[in-house]
Amino acid sequence: MFIRVSGIDHQLKYSPNHLHIVMRSPIYRCRSYWRIFFIFLAVLVADTEGWAESPELLAERLQETYAAVDSISFSFSQTTSGPMTGRPKSGKGNGLYARTAEKPLMRWNYLTPDPQVVISDGRTISMYFEKLNQMIISEVDEAQTDILFSFFAASEPLDKHFTILPPHLETDISSDQSSEELPQMQALRLEPLDKNSQIQNIHLWISDDSIIRRIDLLDHFDTKTTINLSSININPLDLSDRQDLDDRFTFIPPEGTEIIRQ
Repeated sequence: MFIRVSGIDHQLKYSPNHLHIVMRSPIYRCRSYWRIFFIFLAVLVADTEGWAESPELLAERLQETYAAVDSISFSFSQTTSGPMTGRPKSGKGNGLYARTAEKPLMRWNYLTPDPQVVISDGRTISMYFEKLNQMIISEVDEAQTDILFSFFAASEPLDKHFTILPPHLETDISSDQSSEELPQMQALRLEPLDKNSQIQNIHLWISDDSIIRRIDLLDHFDTKTTINLSSININPLDLSDRQDLDDRFTFIPPEGTEIIRQ
């Protein structure tokens, strides 16, 4: 599906393992949101013992632990590069997830290079772009909701959607300047079982306290998106405070913003 907004083509794509919007414009690409969104929901983690675990055991323990996590906050830095992206793109911001009795909630705030806000309750997804003075609101059908949010709810194992493998031997971040402050980590690789997925593979780096510190996503166009996570807080929210949750997971755009409903 294509939509035309202020001279920019947007393509909305849905697939069982992927949801994103591709912005055909030099502006920061939207599809990174949904790669990040889906993968982060799929791999929330905590509490580990020892090293040199098999990828299967590591993945199983990650999800088991996060079944007890009700909320998480973090800061992130992101870079995207590849033959289809032109110059490498970068951005920074913060994110927040919560799992209430009624529904899971998420919010991503991009602070640089251009302010953007992405919010979802599993039923609708709202994306605000300050530079474009636009807010896109899309419904998420039931099938998408089940897939995108089931991992955060710890209702489905990773191996239902991915083949869990050791990391590629050539994957090494020891010489990556962006990872200098990261602690010692284990890594594993995920490859989607859905052959129509636009993701080729995902690498996760997990610190010795069972926190995911880095996510690398590679698509079939060899576009690589790297997200480094920091300032991670587990269960920072009081889920009984409904007003606080409403304030955190609601965004009202400035007056005059163009609202586009899908």
